[in-house]
Amino acid sequence: MVIPVYNTMPYLADLLDSLAAQDLDPALFEIVAVDDGSTDMSGEVLDAFAAAHSNIRVIHQENSGWPGKPRNVGIAASQAPYIFFCDADDLLGPEALRRMVDYALANDVDLLVPRMVGLGGRGVQSGLFRETYLDVDLRKILGTLSPQKMFRRSMLDRHGIRFPEGMVRLEDGLVLARCYLVSERTSLLADYDYYYLRTRDDGANISSQRTSPESYTRSVSEIARILTEGDSNAERAGLLVLDLYRRKCLRFYAPDRFRKINRRQARRWMSEHAKFAQRYISPALEEQLSFPHRQRSALVRAGDLDGLRRLAAAEPFVQAKARAVSVLWESDQMSMEVALAPAGELDSLELVVRGRASNKCSTQRFDPLPAEPGKYFAKLDCASLAGFGPVIVDLYARATKDGFTGLEHRVAVDTSLPLPAPASDVRTYATVNGKLSVDMRTKQPS
Repeated sequence: MVIPVYNTMPYLADLLDSLAAQDLDPALFEIVAVDDGSTDMSGEVLDAFAAAHSNIRVIHQENSGWPGKPRNVGIAASQAPYIFFCDADDLLGPEALRRMVDYALANDVDLLVPRMVGLGGRGVQSGLFRETYLDVDLRKILGTLSPQKMFRRSMLDRHGIRFPEGMVRLEDGLVLARCYLVSERTSLLADYDYYYLRTRDDGANISSQRTSPESYTRSVSEIARILTEGDSNAERAGLLVLDLYRRKCLRFYAPDRFRKINRRQARRWMSEHAKFAQRYISPALEEQLSFPHRQRSALVRAGDLDGLRRLAAAEPFVQAKARAVSVLWESDQMSMEVALAPAGELDSLELVVRGRASNKCSTQRFDPLPAEPGKYFAKLDCASLAGFGPVIVDLYARATKDGFTGLEHRVAVDTSLPLPAPASDVRTYATVNGKLSVDMRTKQPS
């Protein structure tokens, strides 16, 4: 294990306790902790731990200002066939090292990605860790570019892979991009909570520090270059870069984040992202983005800061979820009221009816209910539904505000809401996922 350490008390003590609690024989793993010129008690705590545990080596050095150099120093000092990079303010589950080592040795793994869990509000990509993969898809695994993974040392040495030194943003992503491309087997383990990422109470995580648009986007561009030049599959490389663009560039325009950025800073981000898009994102690639990322990208290219602001203001409302609050049948006509959350004034709300397992679709407008903000009304007659044939049809809502149209979403319904008895050839029902559908497969007695 390689641990870069800089002023990480009291979190460092928790990490060391979690390492001492590992159920892997201490003789089978070494810890190289590199104290990068700490000015708190981190260095002394490391020395005390080393005095009590024979499998840890502590290296003290002058402050380098960033984790890259201490990680490289740790690589050079380590003798193990596998290296796991750990941050000093995080924790490991007590079975983590044994499980990872056993799996890597049994399956000849070059790069092992363990399931991570957030602490203190730290966000993690929980969807990534739902299933274990012996050979994980490259596009899937590029969703995680953090260094808390286990690397085969010979892979790092054979390809000359080391961390950039100095204050380089996304330095871990630069390393991971290269490793993913050259790894002959990258595995993802989701059977245990291996690693706990922590948000520090003092806000001193490097990821929380203020970011320069120019230096950050320069690193994103370098990752894109690595992917473009390193993947022999040009079509896949384009998709990898598109995913990178969506995650590392277009996310800055998400409403909660974008509203906190002043106009001068926003223009700097927009300018850098436009340069990136011009270099790496073809119009054909951009077309593969969905709402709101495609709209963000188009506005970035156009240099339309006001348009980005309008989009950010509209996004929560055009992505509002519709929930049926009343469903009635009168003669051969279904009346439906829906409530939107969040509620807001829209240009329009459409009811989209789609036949399941068919390409048939019809669209009509919802009408706003007077004096009831956020509530809308629509009617469906059996004659229009009959054109779909004896199938199940699903109901969607699609909102437009300030010229921006969001994705369509299934109309939800509470299972406790009374639904009308079958009328004519149809019946309405709530799916197991709480969505409203109409079943036209069974002719009801007249």
